[in-house]
Amino acid sequence: MSQPEGLLGILYRQRGLLAVLISRDLKARYRGTLLGYFWSLLNPLLLLAVYTVVFTYVIPARAPSHVPYPLLLFAGLLPWLFASGALLDSAVVLADNGPLLKKVVCPPEVFPATTVVAHLVHHVLAIPILLVAMVIAASAGAMRFPWTVALLPLALVPWLVAVSGLVLAVSALAVHFRDLKDLLHNVLNLWFFLTPIIYTPDLIPAGLLRQAVLANPATPLVVLYRDVAVMGVVPPLSTWGWAYLVALLCWLGGVWLFGRLRESIAEAV
Repeated sequence: MSQPEGLLGILYRQRGLLAVLISRDLKARYRGTLLGYFWSLLNPLLLLAVYTVVFTYVIPARAPSHVPYPLLLFAGLLPWLFASGALLDSAVVLADNGPLLKKVVCPPEVFPATTVVAHLVHHVLAIPILLVAMVIAASAGAMRFPWTVALLPLALVPWLVAVSGLVLAVSALAVHFRDLKDLLHNVLNLWFFLTPIIYTPDLIPAGLLRQAVLANPATPLVVLYRDVAVMGVVPPLSTWGWAYLVALLCWLGGVWLFGRLRESIAEAV
């Protein structure tokens, strides 16, 4: 069974291969396109523009705070898109790289890691779009530019750790259970609406639905990220603690499951 230290050691020793695979993944994503890597900036910019038009002019939405609703929504969507994109790709990453796993001495850990880092790059490239949008909103008097955005890297860490663990688990399971990819689409759709992304937890009336949202392990991660990114609020230590605890459990569970299934991956792909 792989231990966390063993897995990280493998990734460190294979850092050269990892860099090559990440570069290959990023190039393949935009190969043949006219704008190339510029799409990494254009995609979130277009997404923000659409939300701004829709929720300002088509379906006016009143933000439950001092922050314009499109920015509130965008700040919740950014980490979710990072997580969901990495998870969906992880369901096919080992199968897609089956020839490398069978014919080359290549540890399977590098492929889930490549998926996470590639999506992390896209996420990091989208953050300047959010920052520029907040500067524009602040200059227009629609909000105050939050100094807490300096804490954003600390709010991104639990997302990175949790996603890394879940990607390990999904990638290992997917080579043994081919239906997992389709099932994952539906699970993520349901999970999205149970996560306070298009709303904030305080808008939900007391009851079972509110309890389900608060019990959702993704809730503290979203609240933490959005509070420091746009709300200008330093979350209480309990929120930080829950977010980091969820991340640690996801990581340990993913490493454990990947270690249990590791030896059968090459035969199953």
